[in-house]
Amino acid sequence: MKNFRIPRRFVAFLTFAFCNAVFFGLLRAVFYFANKPQEALGASLLERAFFIGSRFDLRISFLFALPLGIAFLFPQRKWLKKTLLWLYTLAFGAIMFVYFVDFGYFAYLTERLNAYIFELAANTVTSAEMVWQSYPVVTLAFALLILMTAFWFLFRALLNFSYGGAAPRKRDYWFALVGLLIAAAFVHGRFSQYPLRWSNAYFSKNTFISALALNPLQNLFDTYKFAKGGVSFDEKKTREYYDVVADYLGVKEKDADKLNFERIVKPAPKDKDYNVVLILTESFSYDKSSFNNPELQTTPKMEALARKGRLFTRFFTPTAGTAKGVFTSITGLPDTSTVKTSSRNPMIVDQHTLINDLKGYEKFYFIGGSTSWGNIRGLLQYNIEGLKIYEEGTYENVERNDVWGLSDLDMFRYAAKTLSETKEPFFAMIQTSGFHRPYTIPEDRGDFEEIKQDEDLLKEYGFSGNAEYNSMRFQDYAMGEFFRLIENEPFYKDTYFLIYGDHSLTTWQSRNTPKGIIDLELTTNNTPLIVVGPGIEPSTDEKPASQVDITATMAGLLGKPYRETALGRNLFDVDVKRGAFILASSGAPLRIGYVEDDFYYTIWPSKQGMFKYRSDDGEKDYCGEYPQKCERMKNLAQGLYEAAKYITYHNK
Repeated sequence: MKNFRIPRRFVAFLTFAFCNAVFFGLLRAVFYFANKPQEALGASLLERAFFIGSRFDLRISFLFALPLGIAFLFPQRKWLKKTLLWLYTLAFGAIMFVYFVDFGYFAYLTERLNAYIFELAANTVTSAEMVWQSYPVVTLAFALLILMTAFWFLFRALLNFSYGGAAPRKRDYWFALVGLLIAAAFVHGRFSQYPLRWSNAYFSKNTFISALALNPLQNLFDTYKFAKGGVSFDEKKTREYYDVVADYLGVKEKDADKLNFERIVKPAPKDKDYNVVLILTESFSYDKSSFNNPELQTTPKMEALARKGRLFTRFFTPTAGTAKGVFTSITGLPDTSTVKTSSRNPMIVDQHTLINDLKGYEKFYFIGGSTSWGNIRGLLQYNIEGLKIYEEGTYENVERNDVWGLSDLDMFRYAAKTLSETKEPFFAMIQTSGFHRPYTIPEDRGDFEEIKQDEDLLKEYGFSGNAEYNSMRFQDYAMGEFFRLIENEPFYKDTYFLIYGDHSLTTWQSRNTPKGIIDLELTTNNTPLIVVGPGIEPSTDEKPASQVDITATMAGLLGKPYRETALGRNLFDVDVKRGAFILASSGAPLRIGYVEDDFYYTIWPSKQGMFKYRSDDGEKDYCGEYPQKCERMKNLAQGLYEAAKYITYHNK
């Protein structure tokens, strides 16, 4: 024991790993205090989230330290020391960059950093401009430089300490084995046969608790690993659920061998060719709209418009993401892709769309930005014959507002003028982008006036602050101006308008929203649908409806026979048993579900079962009370998912 000593390199290896774990833990605490919801969180839940998170942090820390430990096995060399110093400083900078992006990503989408970032980054210029306009980039870059400088000095001191002692002896290498075993234990992360996995973070039904437990580096790796192969289809599983899906869709000529989902639909013909306008509205949250939130009056123009037609209060988008919403609106299929949206996949750009059944119609698409975003240009131009696209660069005498192009107000003005000059029946799709970070209110804002609300009141309704609140109000104002400009035009009385959201925004709390919708994370999917047009009496429809139904409903309203090959159904068909498929996350962890009546059947890591989403109790599973309904909804959730994947690759 006299000659026993612990090697400095062994001490340095462990010190480096544990210090990084402590630092990552401090960043987790910062994340918690920066993003914690107003509602009280149980102490036991927080303790468990931090405990699981610390194990993820230890895993990352020991993986980060492992190359250093391997380098310590070799004799001291000046070049090796310098190489370690600079490589580790750069690696630390990369890790800190991921953490910075994670903080901004959560502020943007209320999700920890995941593989969807690669989809957002695919539009490099647009994404860079949005980041520049939304975040203090220069300040963050300076902070990153300071952190890297501090790391450089601390790591140099660690290396000086490591190499400052006596040369290693042969028996010191036994400590290397001990260090390797310690590292392996922390990387494994559990006293179990199976290692610590992302699913361990989903022990609670509270989504913030799960987010708190995750590590951004681990989550980015897990979601990319899950998504990198993309989604094609599973013909065997599609066939397994064929009957239940075919019955749901109303397929008359069922053929499980050929997997036929085609339906020929002949609605009652109309006396003339009516026009149709689809308005895909950015982040049109039902829970933040005036329909659910009369105190703040965020969307009074749309509320007034809804009183002239039918308001669907339980309208759901299958997935979150604007490019996904465009794909679904055009094809009648949920976007089941993973990292990349379906609009970016050249293998499935050829899609059947009911818009092409509108023979003799002029066709328009209005967007404030560019259709190069999300590569929706390929989806639109390839599949819609004779489509005229108005995008940034084609509008005359209109200034760019921010990263998303011209303002919604300018776009609506231009659309109103263009449609007023159209002599033939027309189809038009208008895509807004104003209710979106950086929440820019343009200088030319008409008579719109911003309102400063109490910040605490806004947070009670799920708003991040006054910028978001006024941005939603301005989008509503721009919509109101569009209808004001066209209401006396001859085409107005002969036009059907369908206004709905591309998706909603995740809400941790909202005073008037049933807690079940929040707990089950359906706020992201629930947007209003407003349908106004000839013969539509003012009413409120409280049956579930889906974004996949948009073009089928359009064709039904126009009285046009159509061949439906996707999942859409006419929402005005009284014989249809209505429902909505939900694909709540297209990366890991995958969550699929199905909404029907007052129930939501869902399959996700922390729960599976049938829940009453409109209640204040999203915890109780009703499968025991309604076993047949539960089994049917389960089969539809799984079946519609498999059918959507299959049809996407067989929908030319």
